[in-house]
Amino acid sequence: MKGLLNPSSVAIIGASNDETKLGGMLTMNMINAGFPGKLYPINPKGGEIMGRKAYPSITDVGEPIDLAVFAVKAPYVASEMPKLKAAGVKYAAILTAGFKEDSPEGAELEKELVKVASENGVRFLGPNCFGIMNPGIGVNATFAHLLPPKGNISIFSQSGAVGSSIIDWAINNNMGIDNFITFGNKADIDEGDILHDISEDPQTKVIGMYLEGISNGEKFVKAVQEMPVKKPIVAFKSGRTQAGSAAASSHTGSLAGSDAVNDVIFKKLNIYRAMDLDEMFDALAVFSRCSPMKKDGIAIITNAGGLGVMSADAAFEAPMINAVKFSDETIAEIRRRVPTVAGVTNPIDVRGDAKPEYFKEVIDIVTKDPNVGGLVIMGSPLDTADLEAVARIIVEIKDTIPVPTTCCFAGGYKCDKANKILKEGGMPTYPTPDRAVRALSILRRYTVACEEQHDALKVPDVSGREATKAIIDRAKAEGRDSLTESEGKEIFAAYGVPTPGEALVNSAEEAAAACDKIGYPVVMKIVSPDIKHKTDVGGVVVGVKDAEAAKASYTKIMDSCTKAVPNAQIVGVSIQQMVSGQEVILSMIRDAQFGPVVSFGLGGIYVEILREISQAHVPMSEQQLDRMITSTKAYKLMSGARGLPEADIEAMKDTIKRIVLIAQENPEIHELEINPVIVGLKGKGCWAVDALVTLVKE
Repeated sequence: MKGLLNPSSVAIIGASNDETKLGGMLTMNMINAGFPGKLYPINPKGGEIMGRKAYPSITDVGEPIDLAVFAVKAPYVASEMPKLKAAGVKYAAILTAGFKEDSPEGAELEKELVKVASENGVRFLGPNCFGIMNPGIGVNATFAHLLPPKGNISIFSQSGAVGSSIIDWAINNNMGIDNFITFGNKADIDEGDILHDISEDPQTKVIGMYLEGISNGEKFVKAVQEMPVKKPIVAFKSGRTQAGSAAASSHTGSLAGSDAVNDVIFKKLNIYRAMDLDEMFDALAVFSRCSPMKKDGIAIITNAGGLGVMSADAAFEAPMINAVKFSDETIAEIRRRVPTVAGVTNPIDVRGDAKPEYFKEVIDIVTKDPNVGGLVIMGSPLDTADLEAVARIIVEIKDTIPVPTTCCFAGGYKCDKANKILKEGGMPTYPTPDRAVRALSILRRYTVACEEQHDALKVPDVSGREATKAIIDRAKAEGRDSLTESEGKEIFAAYGVPTPGEALVNSAEEAAAACDKIGYPVVMKIVSPDIKHKTDVGGVVVGVKDAEAAKASYTKIMDSCTKAVPNAQIVGVSIQQMVSGQEVILSMIRDAQFGPVVSFGLGGIYVEILREISQAHVPMSEQQLDRMITSTKAYKLMSGARGLPEADIEAMKDTIKRIVLIAQENPEIHELEINPVIVGLKGKGCWAVDALVTLVKE
């Protein structure tokens, strides 16, 4: 998409001499940005606009045009598409509002725009977008008159207002922008279309995204995974809460998906998820200005003991890093070269009256320690401290510091000049110790994830695909969007998921006979496509020990369920062999945007009480499967913690792989849940003792 991202010629459709109008703002902003290419104002009246010849139509230009920027009213946008084709224009940025974000009528206009643009071979940003910038080549096709310095951060923003905030932040912090792209309603081009080109751009070091919704999840995942050049991505996804999701939908017309699934996707793709704008800016700064962090130990240098304690606490709490213990050689060298130092353990306190050169000496010493992978430099605005001189020294030697380094000169008025020196010198600087430390944690987390190995999941062989298809087809033919428990277990059996011995009965006498055959104790459960949570309506009895108890339990279950759900279709009562072991929950839900997501955690009643599960997106790697399992309390219980017997974790992993295969091969299944899976002792196997399966509604 070179014509979109690096245009050498731009036409502004709706250009105007009136700078209060969108067309006038765009024309003036392009001129003020110093665009060296050809700029063509398009206005039906022709004439001259801001010293440039204006053309009545884009077809009158007669020269190649890379990009058309729209500033005309919504009803007129679609009719311009055939003209773009005639003029050979392949890309457009449509800043015009009044489409699906505005009204049902606007939604119809947007549908027509998409149709006509596709017919004429035009790809476009928007509509209802803020435009694009490329400061390095003098492009400012937005209605923001401020242009940030050129640099190595590329920004994607669905919101123009948030994009404007990011531009303002970049200018204030001397952070350079490479590409700035807004998507608005994402009627055509979205993040997935741009990532390939941005990743290949040698000027881009980090990508920042503000997202309100991901319109095509599968395309997004594929685009990130197939980036030709891997680069860090920082994403701030809003709409986390129910209220936020509703706001996102009304603002841009996008549908917000499950926020938990967004977390799963971002972790899978090694995208750092920022939870607010400050965190997004913090992460962009450290990625923009630091190299990968190869070791997890950090050194902390400060002129104030309190700041050192704060940063040490932050290092203890932050993932992936730690305040390293210095070697004896490092400590001895500090004492020799900086004899006035107040403390040589980490954090190092160089004293409030330390000469600026002492910072330089200590930086040189600690960054040579073999355990140090990162450095945090703290400064307090004491009257005895010359922070401006310290800042100048840091900037002077920054290219010789061998590890990623962040700074925190904590204060306001007295720190402003020093912080300005750091920012202008290209040092990532933060207002508080915890944010300076967290930035290195973010960097280290990304570095570790990049080095991880990912082996394709080794799925077992199965032979029951046709049987599964027959079960699903029968349910759909009967107009059902849920399967019975026995049908669900038939699918499990077809894919090799083990289940306990079982029988379906329709009378108390049949129940007693089946129990005698299976062997005691047994579990008895109602079977009904209309009753999904059996325990809630008295549909489950456990520990049935003899024939008389079996008869009584059958009667009790039937009476309770018919009273609680009088219109439910009752298939019968299931008799199941009781098995013992650790109860876990295993489920799959097919997310509307991203497809299958598998969940695992403590099962039985604990899933509601503790609400502790781990999730992974399908397809997953062997390592992602292991991480999903080992990150849970269920794993701690099953792996022999505190003297508990070790459970059959390998059998459980095999069962998860079979559920993954069911999800991949049967797109008609919307959700399945096994609660609980009983995991026996090591070497004894595991069993699916329940089955809830629903189908995608047509």
